[in-house]
Amino acid sequence: MTNKTENWEFKSEDVIAIEVATECGPITALADDSSIKAEITGKWDEDKHEVKAEIEDRVLKLSIKSKKKWLGLFGNSSCKAGFKVSAPKGKKLIFKSGAGYIKANDFISGGKFLSGAGTVEFKNLSGPITAKNGAGTVKGDIYSEEVDIKSGAGTVDLKWNKAPEKGNISIKSGAGSAVLNFPKETKMKTLYKSGVGSFNNEFGNNPEAEFEVNYKSGAGSLSIKKI
Repeated sequence: MTNKTENWEFKSEDVIAIEVATECGPITALADDSSIKAEITGKWDEDKHEVKAEIEDRVLKLSIKSKKKWLGLFGNSSCKAGFKVSAPKGKKLIFKSGAGYIKANDFISGGKFLSGAGTVEFKNLSGPITAKNGAGTVKGDIYSEEVDIKSGAGTVDLKWNKAPEKGNISIKSGAGSAVLNFPKETKMKTLYKSGVGSFNNEFGNNPEAEFEVNYKSGAGSLSIKKI
């Protein structure tokens, strides 16, 4: 196996969304005002791994996977290479990884983030957010009035950068717990349903609020805190 890096550069005006897929490798995206740049990180072998980097219907698609199929739950653990991407902050992100770490910083159009067992981390991310996670953590600081998270056994730990005025936060979990942090001036109504877990809300429940937190879990707990 060779320690090899590939690099690409694309015109920003040609792309409206960036879709990245790995098996076990990390995905990192940083906002940048220039063109879109991408590079493979980690070790990979061009004889054993298949790489894709092309634009289809204005969606930049980046992926790396093993050529030989493996029947494991989260993909072939031998393919641990990932991607590092920089792009203008208005691009929508679509990231998928079997077990790799996913991180997105400073983008404003939200996105979809799917991970089997890896951590999903946001830093100053805004816009509509969808996340699906099997066993890892979804965490970081955001501003969004539209969040949809589905988790098997993973935890959720999110902080809002400013108070949302309206919208809906939906979290569905099998066994994981959630901690949600909001500015103290936030007004919200809450819907909580869990088979075993506990519920703590420092804001109370305001039925007239236009912002709603909806949490359902088999065995998880929810804590809503004031920043």
